[in-house]
Amino acid sequence: MLSREEIQQLARAIVDEMESRYSAELAPKWEGGSVFLLPGKEGLKEYEIPIDRLLHKIVLIRENLRILEQKINNHEKLSDADKVKLQAYITRCYGSLTTFNVLFYHDEDKFKSS
Repeated sequence: MLSREEIQQLARAIVDEMESRYSAELAPKWEGGSVFLLPGKEGLKEYEIPIDRLLHKIVLIRENLRILEQKINNHEKLSDADKVKLQAYITRCYGSLTTFNVLFYHDEDKFKSS
């Protein structure tokens, strides 16, 4: 049986692994920056999100799309035609996400629509 300390160390190791797996480096010009969403109607509160948190969410979307792509490709009951159709939707999602490429520091982290 694992001690409490061993469980905590294991949990930290898992969190560190997940963080490194689902991360990308923010372009230096955006470090410490924020995105502000301003409502079109007066009297409503604006919303601020730190850019690094936004980038993390975008990276999570990318990773989930990759997982979905793997599941589609390995699905036994889908026909090849169905797989191609679903892959086309995923490709369109990647294309839509290219808008956020300006946030990424490394080109290999950027979205490609192909």
